[in-house]
Amino acid sequence: MIGLGRAFTALVMGAAAVASSARPAPPFPHEPLNVAAGCLVESIYFYDRCRERLGDDAWVRVLQWGAKEDDEIVAGHAVAVFVFADRVWAWDANFGFLPLGLPGAQREDVELVARPILAKYPRITPRDPVYRFDFLQAPAGAAVAAPPLEADSVLRDASIVAARLGRHRPVNLVQFSYVEKGERRQSAAVVFLFHGRYCVYSPVRGTVPFLARGSVQNLRLVQEALRRMFPGAFAVEALGGG
Repeated sequence: MIGLGRAFTALVMGAAAVASSARPAPPFPHEPLNVAAGCLVESIYFYDRCRERLGDDAWVRVLQWGAKEDDEIVAGHAVAVFVFADRVWAWDANFGFLPLGLPGAQREDVELVARPILAKYPRITPRDPVYRFDFLQAPAGAAVAAPPLEADSVLRDASIVAARLGRHRPVNLVQFSYVEKGERRQSAAVVFLFHGRYCVYSPVRGTVPFLARGSVQNLRLVQEALRRMFPGAFAVEALGGG
């Protein structure tokens, strides 16, 4: 006769095995960037990789929303949404692959698609979920080199994002300085275009899209964007990309 404790353990393990077997296997492997404050660039990188794997005709979007946690406005979040074998899936930097239980025909219903994803964030009140997608771009210039081994975490993360996103679009990896609490700090950022937005990724602040128009190589425009993220940012210098 099995004791109560052993019986309960067996029941839990059996239920876990059933749940595991019932969950669809990920449609393909994906290695995330693993960078700080990276939900949007992680989702864009997945977007690029999905099109590489499934072809240019693959249906894939970046789902982005603002957020309110309890009574406080907080940074939003972004995930990738795609169709595989006529089923809608999501990929979330926090949770990995998520089967959404929807047929491909319902992929354009943003509210319906967002519902099971947002269920993962019960404390969050989403604001204006919207799909974003890229327009055809081509990389320009030499690929961004890997950062030196002694590079700090900010430069390392920015370099990883520049190298990966730069496979499908022009990017500019920049270094700059700013003053915080009376102390001069040096940081790095990546400038790129996505969904017609001028985007700046910083491992310190995340990714901020701007409505500015211009080249990612325009350092005056880059500095203006950086100053909205880091008031007083100066000494902006291009490190790589094209």
